[in-house]
Amino acid sequence: MKNTRKPIIDLSDCILCGVCVDVAPLVFRMNPSGYIEIVDLASYPETQIQEAIRNCPARCIGWET
Repeated sequence: MKNTRKPIIDLSDCILCGVCVDVAPLVFRMNPSGYIEIVDLASYPETQIQEAIRNCPARCIGWET
């Protein structure tokens, strides 16, 4: 299911493990500076993002409110 809500990452808690990139590579990527960033999309695949949220060891991914 596609979602117009945008995922967010609390970079102060992110440990750069890359799980989000592995689970949802169309949504999350490692930028050249070595930080995770969210790709700007018109809509986001909710299932993949929920999987990234569930698997993030730092619990730093969520949905924008």
